[in-house]
Amino acid sequence: MPTRGALAAGRAREFLRNLVYEATDTETGQTATHEVVRMQGGMAPDWGGDATYRGGMGLAGCWRAARLKSAVLATVPWDVVRTRAGVDEKITPRPLFLEQPIPPQTQVDTFSAWHLDLMWHGNAIGIITDWTREGYPDVIVPVPAELVGVERMGERIPGWPVGAVRYWAGGQWWPASRVIHFKGLSRPGALYGMGILEAHLAGTLQLAKSLQEQANSVADHAVPSVLIESLNPDLTPEQAADLKKAYMRSQRTRSPMVLNPATKVTPLAWTPDDAQLIEARNLSLVEQALLFDLDPSWLGAAQTTRTYSNVETEAINLVKFSMIDHFTRFEQTLSLRTPRGQKVEANLDAIMRGDTLTRYQAHEISIRNQWATPDEVRQIEGKPPFTPEQKADLTALKPAPTPPAPGPADGSSPDGESGAGAPTEEQRARDRDGSNLREYWTRGEGLALWATEPDPFDALREYLTGHMTAARARHTAAVWYRIVFGRSPYEEGGA
Repeated sequence: MPTRGALAAGRAREFLRNLVYEATDTETGQTATHEVVRMQGGMAPDWGGDATYRGGMGLAGCWRAARLKSAVLATVPWDVVRTRAGVDEKITPRPLFLEQPIPPQTQVDTFSAWHLDLMWHGNAIGIITDWTREGYPDVIVPVPAELVGVERMGERIPGWPVGAVRYWAGGQWWPASRVIHFKGLSRPGALYGMGILEAHLAGTLQLAKSLQEQANSVADHAVPSVLIESLNPDLTPEQAADLKKAYMRSQRTRSPMVLNPATKVTPLAWTPDDAQLIEARNLSLVEQALLFDLDPSWLGAAQTTRTYSNVETEAINLVKFSMIDHFTRFEQTLSLRTPRGQKVEANLDAIMRGDTLTRYQAHEISIRNQWATPDEVRQIEGKPPFTPEQKADLTALKPAPTPPAPGPADGSSPDGESGAGAPTEEQRARDRDGSNLREYWTRGEGLALWATEPDPFDALREYLTGHMTAARARHTAAVWYRIVFGRSPYEEGGA
């Protein structure tokens, strides 16, 4: 049985072969070259010389933007999640089609290539060669978007029901169930997405290309701008053109130019910024950032000061507002090819997590409120659970509990309290947990602090006076004294 890598290599040769064929007229013997159906719309070549986006990637801003976004999407871990009893659990080990869609290429290579196609062409394509016993795709062969055709069947053809969607790749038609199609922004019902080349090749990209060529031209020729004035009123257009050519020739060869007294040359100031069209190219850089839905600062167009804090915030915003749609398209498209009840998710924890202090503060709150255990928090931080010995050491180092602020036994206000002796709002809040306080002072650790004293009533009253008014402390101590000893302290004359 062929290995997964050998199968992928064989399929790649099948799918990636040239989609151009020759047809020969049997009567005349003439041969003509034909190209198979292409992805409908927007697949025009750019300045790279073919139907790729190599010309667009030649623009510095576009290279930076495309590399940044494809790297972010390709480097995050991708998991298959199964929902059971309302709880999501990750499938382990991770299915191979997410670890390495097509051996021997790495996951980063394949996902970044798909994402480049999605951004530039608006479509990214992969062909599923087979399925595993668990129901996952076995090998997914990426196919350049410009080499793929797609159509919806409008008439019945044997083997293809009306309305079915099929894809042309590698010299044959493939059913939609065998195709992974990451589709970008599109009109309702459209079979293909729109990309940057289709929408902006003749506009923003062409302008950026022209500005770059103009700046290069000035730098290459290095001819300073001058004004040549002739005082000869009989100067003909031919003589003016010859004078201009002579000046240009002398400047390129760095040789002296001899002029008669009737001709005057005035240099025109042209700063280095003017020569490189700095202002116009900066504006073009901002537009390139907008094409990729990025803040211009990511491409160096913004000159504002960026601190560590706001850089970290921008990194989170990059995923939340600039890339979330692409992550979602990848997740939902891949989820369609997993068994029912499972879905594919990008693990964005490493990107979305805050700084160290913020994370630790959040962990402390979750542990204190019993939303998570210390071991669960350690797992989030990539650390192993505590060992029994570590737990024992932590317990030994834990400080002794501080007695809680007391309140009345039943949460009610003592009789006759008014004016200065009335409970404050803080005391009323404590009253809401009066049963727990009573438990502490009458049965818990607080009982030993006063019940064994020579005068237990006075001892308890002294403890409580530090937390409430004297009248309230006396009333509460009397109630709790009766609970513990079964009689009133006044019967002994101790009050």
